[in-house]
Amino acid sequence: MRLLNLAFAGLFGCIFVYGTNAVAAAKCSRTNLTRCLDSACAINNNINPAARCQYCGTESAGTPPTKGLTNVTAGQSTKYALSAKELSVAPSEPGRRYMWATTECVKKVAGCTPDDVSTAYDRLIEQSCKSAGVSMQTAAAIDNMNAKPSKTKCTETLNTCINKKCGAGFESCTTDADFDRIIAECATDATGCDEYFAEVRKSAASERERVYANRENTVQSLVDNYKTIRENKLNNTRNACNNKTASESCIKTVCANNMPGKCDGDTEKAMATQLCKFYDVACTVLK
Repeated sequence: MRLLNLAFAGLFGCIFVYGTNAVAAAKCSRTNLTRCLDSACAINNNINPAARCQYCGTESAGTPPTKGLTNVTAGQSTKYALSAKELSVAPSEPGRRYMWATTECVKKVAGCTPDDVSTAYDRLIEQSCKSAGVSMQTAAAIDNMNAKPSKTKCTETLNTCINKKCGAGFESCTTDADFDRIIAECATDATGCDEYFAEVRKSAASERERVYANRENTVQSLVDNYKTIRENKLNNTRNACNNKTASESCIKTVCANNMPGKCDGDTEKAMATQLCKFYDVACTVLK
């Protein structure tokens, strides 16, 4: 999950550059930041330990209950909590909801950045996902959940997830937001692979750029090819106009195919010349 901070680096860069002095003076309160994030991601957390995972973690944790909802911040100060009106437009898909909550809470709690969100909240979501049993489908999985997977296993798991969700040609990851969301989803599901997330993401991002670059190069090559063909045809036509070969070829064809005497007489030749007059008109336009 902590990879999600990369999805917001560009989004908030201009904000932090603009307010450098103000941010330097204000220290991020992780407590208030967590309270804000909980108001969007920990609804009913007092009786549903899987809430954070279900709301802002992964869809594989299941759908959160919709009845008897109690916000974890109920009874506390609402200064840093997202209101019911704000939550009414929150996305339901966990990855997008996490991104939305990050955007709103960084604006609400002074001095905080997406990095603070990752540091303060990703571990809480991971703990919630473990409580939900997302990666513990069997007793054997429970016994081995503390065993650290190898780099090869982590890389394979993450890449398989990314390829499945993005598509072989990254068709489902055309926007940076979609790409970062899917990376975050795959990171959440790959328990114990935290130290390899950055490397796998960098590799996937490079491959995505390569695929898109090749696609753009192919399109540009087609455009250039068609342009060359058009220019060659235009140049050939102009040459035919300049040396009268276009008009003369037309007259010969008309004489051979349409004139009984094959233009032996002046009358037929004059008729053929008149019929091919449109070449002269066209050539005048091209000049």
